[in-house]
Amino acid sequence: MPTIAFFDSKDCEWADMTVMVAGATLTKIRGLKYKAAKEKKLLHAAGDEPVSIQSGNRTYEGQIKILKGALDDMNRAAIAAGGSDILDLQFDIVVTYKAKGTRALQTDVLAGAEIKEFEKGWEQGATSMDITLPIVFLKLVTE
Repeated sequence: MPTIAFFDSKDCEWADMTVMVAGATLTKIRGLKYKAAKEKKLLHAAGDEPVSIQSGNRTYEGQIKILKGALDDMNRAAIAAGGSDILDLQFDIVVTYKAKGTRALQTDVLAGAEIKEFEKGWEQGATSMDITLPIVFLKLVTE
């Protein structure tokens, strides 16, 4: 069976990633997604085919899935900093992908991040509570 050169299942594993929120390593993390987007619109002029693509504002958003204990810790830190809860804080999120094999160390900084909302909930038989925190941030810097 031929080998597909561009596919390597060892490229990046969950264990290769660390996440720091406001300078502290987040160990009770269960998931992470983040994205950068830029407005794009086709520009039409003569005829019915577009003549160019115009671009506009950039936006940055994502979500962090954590255990309830992490949310409790974050809320306590927010109160200690003078806020009501985590919704009152702005902080950087640093995601580090460890070097492995031929892959170099990579760090993504989600600068000026804020939590948009949080919701707690349980279901019968649950052994832990996962909480998804939607985030927005000001800039994505890859180092």
